[in-house]
Amino acid sequence: MTISSKSLSKVVIMLILVSFNLNMSMSADTLLNPWGTVHVTINNKLNNKQLFFRCKDKHWDSNPQVAPIGQSWTFHFRNNPFANYLFFCSFGWVEGGISVVRRFDIYDAGRDDDVCQQCTWDISEKGPCRVSGYQAPACYAWKPENV
Repeated sequence: MTISSKSLSKVVIMLILVSFNLNMSMSADTLLNPWGTVHVTINNKLNNKQLFFRCKDKHWDSNPQVAPIGQSWTFHFRNNPFANYLFFCSFGWVEGGISVVRRFDIYDAGRDDDVCQQCTWDISEKGPCRVSGYQAPACYAWKPENV
């Protein structure tokens, strides 16, 4: 059985239309932001203490937040590889009646952009550890206090 060129043309046109329809059915978010959304989760892994923190970038401020013992908090942003995002946080807890404050860049595009879109961090007294993404876990030191 052979197929006529007219029938073949109809099949090709139908395939093109179906393909176009599938491409157009992508979500508006994907079309507007093909790089996707980055989710940053902060897990309280302190030893039996509440975690207090505040995260910022040059345009956004989380305001003070609290992650009770064993709980987490998440923020997200639309990624753009040309924006060079930097979100920095101050973390605090009470240890032996004394307030402890530490700082860390929770999302640094230079370090994290190609590593994770779901960037999950365990925050402990020793320091922050990224427990998701490429080459996880990856643990870091707190930023020096004089910075």
